[in-house]
Amino acid sequence: MERTIYAGNNKIKLYYAEEADRELIYGMAFEEDAIWQAMFDDKDHFCWSEIRDEEPHFFGNTPGLSKYLLIVWEDKIVGTISHTFNDGKITNMELDMWLRSIEYTGHGIGSNAMKLLIDSLCRDYSIETFIIRPWLKNKRAIKAYEKCGFVVTNTFEPSDYYGKYLETWGNGDYPEGENVNMILTI
Repeated sequence: MERTIYAGNNKIKLYYAEEADRELIYGMAFEEDAIWQAMFDDKDHFCWSEIRDEEPHFFGNTPGLSKYLLIVWEDKIVGTISHTFNDGKITNMELDMWLRSIEYTGHGIGSNAMKLLIDSLCRDYSIETFIIRPWLKNKRAIKAYEKCGFVVTNTFEPSDYYGKYLETWGNGDYPEGENVNMILTI
């Protein structure tokens, strides 16, 4: 499949995910036990329907405020990163990312992809606030996001950051008290 690039540098490239990539994106979370176990206690916590039923504008090779992208390193798809525009009181982009293998951790791929995406979204959409809400037990991700400039906040008020998605995502992906609310302000 020929892919359309969104952004790239000398280390990685971010390609638009297509409709046909939904299964790939979901499957990457489960290729290794260590990957899904860093994101949830139980495989059933992340259901296929979350990707299958995602709004169509998240996929396709046209620019947009909410997209799934594929992370390519050394000509291999090594993970996914997504951004979702939130129209809360504080306009922001919520980011999410996972790599498909422990083999790809420790090389700076995740932090490089995150920085590249943030720089591109700032340039293209004048976004100044980014949020990411990893699982409390995912220490590796928290540390990587801190390297990108995200700061943990204990005063996160979902209604400040979510508009139309408040009901769906305001509580985060994890049970109460297990989301680490991280903010980056440019």
